[in-house]
Amino acid sequence: MPQKVTVEIGGNQVTLSNLDKVLYPLSDTTKAEVIDYYSRIAPTMLAYLADRPVTMRRFPNGVEEDGFFQKRCPSHRPSFVETLAVPGHSREPDGVLEYCGISGAAGLIWAANLAALELHVNLARMPRIGNPDWLVFDLDPGAPAGILECADVALTARDARRSGAQELGQNIG
Repeated sequence: MPQKVTVEIGGNQVTLSNLDKVLYPLSDTTKAEVIDYYSRIAPTMLAYLADRPVTMRRFPNGVEEDGFFQKRCPSHRPSFVETLAVPGHSREPDGVLEYCGISGAAGLIWAANLAALELHVNLARMPRIGNPDWLVFDLDPGAPAGILECADVALTARDARRSGAQELGQNIG
């Protein structure tokens, strides 16, 4: 039977398991270390998760094996993990998919315990799910572009954003 431990986070009980499982073999990083990292970055990370449906990319056997995406919030979630109902899913019986909403440190640690090593959020916040308030550029190095080319694109996008914001301000003001 795997060893489990229950911890209290913000008044919520979170059960952790398999803490010695290695999730990143190249660095020998365990699930306990990932959970520790999530707990330390929670104050910053939670601001980016707030009111946004979360799709978890889980790697229960570590990153050297294929993970899987989990959009639907699991039924075994604890009560402190809310669900966010997102309409427009034709494969769902009622057209609505219930995503996890991670709004507190306990929810973030719960996700880490599931080996959710990637948390993908919607570009819009609830309840205005049809009105994105973010634009994201995913710049991944790969032939023929390396890290330096990606950095150049990122700087160009940043500069365009700054000049666009100034122009927008001039047009509004």
